[in-house]
Amino acid sequence: MKTKQLNHEETQLAPQPLPFVLVCDRVNSPANAGSLFRLADALGIEHIYFCQASLNFESTRLKRTARSSEKQVAYTAVEDVETLLLQLKNEGFSCIGLELTTQSIPLETFKHQAFEKIALVLGNERHGIDQRILEQLDYLTYIPMHGKNSSMNVSQAAAIAAYQLLNAPKHER
Repeated sequence: MKTKQLNHEETQLAPQPLPFVLVCDRVNSPANAGSLFRLADALGIEHIYFCQASLNFESTRLKRTARSSEKQVAYTAVEDVETLLLQLKNEGFSCIGLELTTQSIPLETFKHQAFEKIALVLGNERHGIDQRILEQLDYLTYIPMHGKNSSMNVSQAAAIAAYQLLNAPKHER
């Protein structure tokens, strides 16, 4: 089989902002933030909210990991995540937390209704989503894992969940 590796210009999809945002609860790693910018750019995610984060958005590590996508994706640093979630809900977003809890549904069986807008909420690298934030979310989902570790890197988990939520067949309410 003869094949040729394609470049970005040959495969790039037309830009289309989707009604999908990331809400990052205390994500503090510049490398993770940079990866989330790249993810948002790749999937057409329209906005990232960095809540209660101590990030330096001018960090060399963030910029190197983001590969300039931090210039393409809208983002906001937010102190009050609870107010942000209320605002997003008022704008019609369904707030979905990516966290392993007693109420979480496995991602592959999550009956993702025909949501018009999705806010995917991600937690801190060590402690996950804060309990007071969990209680405000509409839905909770998690990625089942076969290994002994109970979690994965926040940007990798976000990529899996965002791709699944954006591309899974929609179920009617």
